[in-house]
Amino acid sequence: MRYRHEYVAIQAAATGMILAAPANAVAPGAMVFSLPEGHVLTEDNIDQLGRHRVEFIVVAVPDERTDEQVAEDRARTAERLRAIFAGANLSDPCTAALFEQVLAFRSA
Repeated sequence: MRYRHEYVAIQAAATGMILAAPANAVAPGAMVFSLPEGHVLTEDNIDQLGRHRVEFIVVAVPDERTDEQVAEDRARTAERLRAIFAGANLSDPCTAALFEQVLAFRSA
């Protein structure tokens, strides 16, 4: 099964959700709480994240789109980003790298 990453407000988090990226709570100069990528959330975890003022987490959600729908969505995303970056100098390595990173993030 294919999964997509989705940002979820901690208030909308639910038991059983799977973290698609680590959930870290950081206080000045120190990590105070961390859950690893792939961790299945429990009610206690959600409470701990809220107490540590974590606002959003990244979870894995099933991607039920067909391969054709995925390809169409990626093409639309690339077209939209080209429009956003239309005035940018993509021959500049930094700008080109930014474009590629945004495209990769938005296409996931």
